[in-house]
Amino acid sequence: MKFSNILSLFLVLALIQACNPLDSEIDALDIPTTISTDLEVTLTEDDYDFVGLSFPNFSSEDDAKDLIPQILTENYPQFGKGSSAIVHYDLFNPIRINEAYTDTLTADDYMALGQNFGTLSNAGDIIEAVEYKHPAPDANDLVTLTYEWYCGGCPEQGTRTSKVTYYDGRWYIAYVPTAEDYTFMGQSFPNFDSRTTARERIAILLGTKYLFDDPGTFRTSVFVYTYVDGNGVRQFEDFMAVFQFDGEVWQPFQDVVSRTLQLGHDGNTWVPDNTIKYTLTGADYVAIAAATETSNPSGSGSMSTFGNYDLALWSEDQIISSVGNRLLELFPKVDDQKYLVFYNTWEPGAGVRSIHLIYKGGAYEKVQ
Repeated sequence: MKFSNILSLFLVLALIQACNPLDSEIDALDIPTTISTDLEVTLTEDDYDFVGLSFPNFSSEDDAKDLIPQILTENYPQFGKGSSAIVHYDLFNPIRINEAYTDTLTADDYMALGQNFGTLSNAGDIIEAVEYKHPAPDANDLVTLTYEWYCGGCPEQGTRTSKVTYYDGRWYIAYVPTAEDYTFMGQSFPNFDSRTTARERIAILLGTKYLFDDPGTFRTSVFVYTYVDGNGVRQFEDFMAVFQFDGEVWQPFQDVVSRTLQLGHDGNTWVPDNTIKYTLTGADYVAIAAATETSNPSGSGSMSTFGNYDLALWSEDQIISSVGNRLLELFPKVDDQKYLVFYNTWEPGAGVRSIHLIYKGGAYEKVQ
């Protein structure tokens, strides 16, 4: 290569580094460097690894709210204010027994329950007895109840024990596998050392015993879970499992469950956000025009004809009020629910604007 050509190359590189005319033009035009968009993503193992998690799930919903914004910022740096994201993630949320109680009904208990013969005779009696002994339970409480049982024609008379669990606002008499059940489920001993295996096999067992429950029915089970603790000592403890019947099989609730989080970008970062985006339709404009004939006859008449908000005839307060009243007609009233509503305008000239509203105290107000 000739020396003159080398010198020319260095001069060109120097000029490129000294001045980038495209950057100057972008700055002069004030072109935004971020984009507003709507995302729907499912987190991958790499995403969990990025925020320092050893397993591909979060241990709490608060952790998800704290860490998912970091993942979105890393993966989508180009998306900014006005963007929304629906993120599907996994949550480690095992159903664990909260408090375990052991009760034996006394003569006074039977009298208080109206059981003058000092016995219980059906499932309703068992639930009533537990409700009497524990009137203010907490989620996932377990009561081991011992009582006298008498049911005409039933060979199992006398003293019985039931395990009763409190799940999702109601008591359930839990299915407790017998020694024969554990053998049927392929266990050498009357316990499980894997909660996943336990749930899967008990679901099959329930299918052999409760074939005719209605779809959507819940049942609980309490099985013996065994493990070796940090001191090398084998432990045995009751573990609670929940199942729902889908009409064909019993589906166990697993330790890891799927969750969804909605977020919005506030211009600086991603924040958890329950905002629902909604665009007014032709039917909405007709309804709003009819509802505002008295309060804003000029705006109402224009909207009836053109299907938009003529900004010369509608103030911001009137738009907020009319859109908010329409949302009250369209959607359930949920405190702190937000809506980002897009509406057509005449400015003059056709346009589209949006307004961000939140439901509070029986009405919608502008999000500040």
